[in-house]
Amino acid sequence: MASKLEELGKQFRTDNIIKNTYQNGEGNEYGAKHPNAKANGDNKGKGTGNFLDTYNGGSINDELGSSNEPGSGRIANIAKNKYSAEKPYETPSTDDNKNQFKAK
Repeated sequence: MASKLEELGKQFRTDNIIKNTYQNGEGNEYGAKHPNAKANGDNKGKGTGNFLDTYNGGSINDELGSSNEPGSGRIANIAKNKYSAEKPYETPSTDDNKNQFKAK
């Protein structure tokens, strides 16, 4: 016998699943290739639909930034990044640091 809480939970799920816009029965199942999952210029999608492709994904705000935060977004951050393929980030060698931690 189900408790009152379980009965209420079951009814709540039934009432709310109707509101789901990604129902299988409507042929609108949500997945990697769904328009609302793909990064196509709106703020809904983040992915590209390609397997493990994270380089080109993101919403328009991820790419261009927010108007409330100047300099935000991937394009602006790449432009001011001091590291690049031509000047990669490197860890310092131990020779460069050997005198750094001497007691004074």
